[in-house]
Amino acid sequence: MDINGQAIRHRTFGCGVVTALTANTITVCFSEGEKKFIYPDAFREYLVLKDKNIQRHITAQIAKKDAELNRQRQAEQAEQERRQKLLNFSITANSHAAFDIIPEHAEQTCKTCIVSTGRYLSGYSKGQPRIAERLKPNSVCLLTERQSRQPEQERRMIGAFMVREDFFGKDVHDGLIEGHPKYQMRVPLENVLLFWNYFDQNAAPRWGNTAFKYCSGTVMNHILSEMTRLLENTEQKESALAFYQYFCKINRLRPLMEISMIEDASEAKQ
Repeated sequence: MDINGQAIRHRTFGCGVVTALTANTITVCFSEGEKKFIYPDAFREYLVLKDKNIQRHITAQIAKKDAELNRQRQAEQAEQERRQKLLNFSITANSHAAFDIIPEHAEQTCKTCIVSTGRYLSGYSKGQPRIAERLKPNSVCLLTERQSRQPEQERRMIGAFMVREDFFGKDVHDGLIEGHPKYQMRVPLENVLLFWNYFDQNAAPRWGNTAFKYCSGTVMNHILSEMTRLLENTEQKESALAFYQYFCKINRLRPLMEISMIEDASEAKQ
């Protein structure tokens, strides 16, 4: 916008003429000489152009700038609140979950890393999406499947993912859990990792009618360390190690596999 030569008035210096305009400054010639001002901020209180159309255009620029600054401040505040929330949340027992994935949906579920918590089967909330209130930013969603004619003890693990860093299950009411974009694992089809092998072998395996079951950090640590070892010689090696390292860190758990393997993966990324 060219406003050179436009008549302008300053609250203190009186009438003048615009002699130069840059992205950040405006120069005005007054009777007592030239003066520079911050553009467009000086138009908030001090400068007024004689041409009302141009004045309105500059006022709109100021409003746009203010709106952008406000958006930035809100984003920064939201980020600070998110980080504070992450620092303050406590690690609770059984804050991870294993999900029963229909075999026909396994491929799509592994690709999208989105799972459903299912619905309440009884009580006041019957028919409504189940609230996974124990799940927090430290939680893992373990994907399992069992063919319809297989016994429950043949349930196999097909993948896993961390929840997003801002995920708190109690705040999610649509029953959908979306995975972290980075921390994901998938078990190759040729490998079989049986889910119930990581639990008490004296009790008969029983899943029931729910879409997911909670499990402890200790159990999940064993499962993920085994998955990570399994993927050591695959193209998933680096991402699997990064996943496991992040899991142990955010859950304040000691890795069950050699730390040197994890450190090697971190160095490879740098």
